[in-house]
Amino acid sequence: MRMRMGKLKQIFPFLPLVVLGVVGCTPAFEGEYSDPNTVEIIDDRWNDADARKTSEILIRSMLEKPWLNESKSKNGGQKPVVIVADIANRTDEHIETKAIGEGIRDELINSGKIRFVDGDRRKQILEEMRYQNESGMVSAKSAKKKGNQTGADFMLSGTLTSIVNEEKGRKNVVYQTILQLTDLETTEMVWSQKYQIKKKFKRSGAGW
Repeated sequence: MRMRMGKLKQIFPFLPLVVLGVVGCTPAFEGEYSDPNTVEIIDDRWNDADARKTSEILIRSMLEKPWLNESKSKNGGQKPVVIVADIANRTDEHIETKAIGEGIRDELINSGKIRFVDGDRRKQILEEMRYQNESGMVSAKSAKKKGNQTGADFMLSGTLTSIVNEEKGRKNVVYQTILQLTDLETTEMVWSQKYQIKKKFKRSGAGW
């Protein structure tokens, strides 16, 4: 027992140093909130700010063009119904273009100038309709009837492409988004618009 106590007395003076060493090796964490509407260029990749800006500008153009008033005049002043298709990614990057579609959806709904149907939710809506009408668990009075969904008048689709140029430590990336609006009944393209985002970078070390 005396030998063990002697060893502990020899080790004890160094324990605080060991503890401080372990604490000193623990990485510090610092963080802060930032404005999601602030555009920050972190790297040469497509980001959420690019998607948001692209959506806002293209939809603003779409809502200001003649097709909207022409559609309303042909249909007794009724707002046209639009459905958003997938935005095709034709870049070399793995880009979740659904963010562009969601930004477009928000702009369309908040404009108050058109009506919008959500194609992404159709499967879930169909399942709910079947439950209400076929499960026997929902009263006939409150169950939503089939055949009353609103059909879209126009389909909004688009593509995202990129052009990359690298020379003497500099890199230029141009992202181009093209949107088209098509009349579903006639297949006539009634509106088309493109928007480009250009990014310039200078290499500060090895690689990008």
